[in-house]
Amino acid sequence: MCVFSFMNEHASVVRVERHQPGAGKRDEVAGVLRSAAEALRDAKGCFGAQVASSDRNPDQLVLIERWDSDEAMRSFHQRPEFTSLERSLDGKPTVEVFATA
Repeated sequence: MCVFSFMNEHASVVRVERHQPGAGKRDEVAGVLRSAAEALRDAKGCFGAQVASSDRNPDQLVLIERWDSDEAMRSFHQRPEFTSLERSLDGKPTVEVFATA
């Protein structure tokens, strides 16, 4: 499924964060990402967030966020409570941001 199919017509920015948990860490990482998704849903300018698995890499976890603007997305990701949540995960995720064309 194409990432753009997750875009709602009112979301102009979609952020996709891919995590590759270490051995035995998948459930722990999934829990942290679900907590992040809950916080994101309440953030100003966020239309929704969800945690998903990749059909191409079942061990990979993906956090998908939909935003009304790049500014709203960046503002949330600079908040201390989000950055501390991200630091609790091992490894650095791969992040890709999509904007409507």
